[in-house]
Amino acid sequence: MNGYTIFEEQATAVIEKYKELSFKIEDGIPCVFGSIILVDEYGKIEDTYQIEIKAVIDYPYSFPLLFETGGRIPKNIDWHIFEKTGNCCIASPPEEYIICNTGINLLQFFENQVKNYFYSQTFRNQNGYFLKERSHGNLGWIEFFEETFMTTNIFNIEFGLIQILEGQKIDRVSDCFCGSGKKYRKCHKISYDVLSKLTDGNVRMFIECLRNSDEYKSAKYKQSLSGF
Repeated sequence: MNGYTIFEEQATAVIEKYKELSFKIEDGIPCVFGSIILVDEYGKIEDTYQIEIKAVIDYPYSFPLLFETGGRIPKNIDWHIFEKTGNCCIASPPEEYIICNTGINLLQFFENQVKNYFYSQTFRNQNGYFLKERSHGNLGWIEFFEETFMTTNIFNIEFGLIQILEGQKIDRVSDCFCGSGKKYRKCHKISYDVLSKLTDGNVRMFIECLRNSDEYKSAKYKQSLSGF
């Protein structure tokens, strides 16, 4: 089955559970559209948005496209909406690849990624900033790797990605590959397990992007000045 067919089949569970949503096929593309109602911890309605979720051909191994259609959110990247295409920026590329590694379910996508996205938008409307926000572009996914590898050293991130690409089995009680001196199971085992869900092609792409980033080039330049 192609992605459109899978999306259409999974849309049934979404619109059955959320009566404010409907299904349609527009220009041959399956869509879920309508209202998303956000409630607080006491069940009180906190906010409402008009949305549309459009299938993509490689669904469920990529996120469907999410749109805010009610004009509530400015269409610019500072509000996590792509200006050219108008769809919402839900997660950094490596996060999406990891989540979609074995295929996603539309109901889970709606209840996790979609709801969290709009709760974040409401938080910004109320407080003037996002509670947890990544930077845009390359820096955003570099921040993801910094968080996952628990380091801001870009060369350690590069080394970790190379280790994942090589796919070597690491003994839980051996010294961690990062050079911390800690045992692997108490250091980067969880990071390795998470990032091992990326394909070799994904990892090669991120290594190349990392090496071509301004952040990496700047770190290389500083390294050359220090003589190391």
